[in-house]
Amino acid sequence: MWNIYFEHQFVKCPSVTNEQLSRFLNTWNIKLSEQESYEIKERQVNPFSKSSPYYDQYKPLNPVSWHLPQGQFPDSYIHFLKYSNGGEFQNGERYFQFFDTEDLREMNLAYELPEYMPNAVSFGMDGRGNHYLFDMREEKRNNEYPVLFSHSGSLGYDDCRHAANSFIELCTETWELYE
Repeated sequence: MWNIYFEHQFVKCPSVTNEQLSRFLNTWNIKLSEQESYEIKERQVNPFSKSSPYYDQYKPLNPVSWHLPQGQFPDSYIHFLKYSNGGEFQNGERYFQFFDTEDLREMNLAYELPEYMPNAVSFGMDGRGNHYLFDMREEKRNNEYPVLFSHSGSLGYDDCRHAANSFIELCTETWELYE
């Protein structure tokens, strides 16, 4: 049972149903479909003008080798989904826009997480373009993954920050994560 108190519940969503949860847990990290790969490839656009010396060096991303992490979500996150399947909340200066189970996979692929941060899973954002991500590069400790904080414009392990040791810690701390 979810028992974390949020100071502000801007959007509390209905809880995930058992059927939705089962479907989510069985499909969020399956191999990319041909349609998903096609859509990702179609979004690739050379950011350099033809007159730029970098134009010919541009290589579009190839999602064929992308894989979403195979780890299981922490129980605390599953309990949260049973409380609210996504939603917007705030504790102190920390603002949360949690993805629902229907959007999590799509958001991770849209932000190209398997390319820039393999084995990380974005489960929400902070309203300022920063992602909250489970770091699944290693096994869970005490049934939790560390949580990272990374801006959409510079996704990568070199540019991210450690936000919390667990989902619960992330949700209960109240200070802002910006530098």
